[in-house]
Amino acid sequence: MAADVLYLSFDGVLQPLAFSQVVRVVAGLARRGHRYHVLSLERPADLAQPGLRRAVEAQLLSAGAAWTPLAQGAMGSPRAAARAIIRATERAVAISRRHQIRLAHARGYVSALVARALERLLGVPYVFDARGYWIEERSGPGNWFSGALSYAAGKYVEQKLFRGARAVVTLTELQAADVASGLFGPPPRLLEVIPTCADYDAFYLRESRPTKPPPGGPVPQAVQCRLADKNVIGIVGALNATYLVDETLALARLVLRQAESAHLLVLSNQRQEYESALRSAGIEPDRWTIASATHESMPDWLQWIDWGLLLVPESVANRAKMPTKLAEFFATGVRPVFFGCNSDAGSWVERAGSGITLRSVDGDGLRSAARAIAEQPIDPQRLRAARDATAPHFSLAAGLDRYSRLLEACVAGGPAREWPRAAQAASRRARGAAPRSNGPAAET
Repeated sequence: MAADVLYLSFDGVLQPLAFSQVVRVVAGLARRGHRYHVLSLERPADLAQPGLRRAVEAQLLSAGAAWTPLAQGAMGSPRAAARAIIRATERAVAISRRHQIRLAHARGYVSALVARALERLLGVPYVFDARGYWIEERSGPGNWFSGALSYAAGKYVEQKLFRGARAVVTLTELQAADVASGLFGPPPRLLEVIPTCADYDAFYLRESRPTKPPPGGPVPQAVQCRLADKNVIGIVGALNATYLVDETLALARLVLRQAESAHLLVLSNQRQEYESALRSAGIEPDRWTIASATHESMPDWLQWIDWGLLLVPESVANRAKMPTKLAEFFATGVRPVFFGCNSDAGSWVERAGSGITLRSVDGDGLRSAARAIAEQPIDPQRLRAARDATAPHFSLAAGLDRYSRLLEACVAGGPAREWPRAAQAASRRARGAAPRSNGPAAET
């Protein structure tokens, strides 16, 4: 299948997160006339599920996009990562030659290394969809860039990736301001902010909120019975350092102790890990439910949640992050309970006006939030207003508009958003000081 744009992803699109943020985006852009070919590295266990593979391939093909999956195990070491990069580069060169690719669209730093190689080998320009500060994410003790020399080498390569890009996409205005200020060298001519988006058609706002949905749908009947009359607080996602796990569970425990009507719903594939963590936190088993949900069924599951807990560490790396679930919460009427991450994400929670922004996660901060969750009535009009206010920024349609303009500017020379130097200082003052990324010890 002919293609103009090669999408490079080291995140497997057979996983729910990448399916949401890659397949849906690429399919939407392909329907708008941008001819895409996706090259992704997939977990062998995912590729071993023929039904899953056929479903993803059919969705891309029906939109006019092609897909080449490569089986790839864990890249836990630099040597394994290097082998994967070489293999992906070889395949990317072959695809580019066969289909006369005009532009590479690189998701994240590792994909951008492949795109940079394409540019050097074949002259194919690339969009650097940065997705965060990858070097900072891996600069903690014992990680890839924990030493002074490895950190310096990583930052050198980072500079090359930003400088070589025809266009840069960031998740936050904060990172865009960093790029525009020259933190990574001369800023790109084309710079766009596109957060992690949700399909505001698929993730719908149920008219009957705050009452629970009628029986039916993919949520098991036994779970529906447990949640039917409850004030449901939700934890959605993995049990890892991405979130403030201890503080999140402490807040859940406080809410459950204050309100008999409260129930905790955890949506994750890590059942055993969460069961252990919940028991250690002193939360009684009859007060929580753990379930797994496919991405396709997530809109239905979110209809049963009243409050979504999103307590995220504040760090240099998280300056460039936008929690994926935030858009889905806004779209479905889940009230976010938010802390940390960065001022950009926090400002959107406050702008939406439906949730709670914690000022601290110490004892007083958690107790105050627990009281609000237990006692605040849910106003349907406020949920609708939050959805309407956030859709122009977080909806898939809005993201596709921005991507489409950027692609046209890269391929056909059309107009796209630029960051004039006169606006850089004002943007930085409005959205926070420069990141303190002067070494591997900069994480907070």
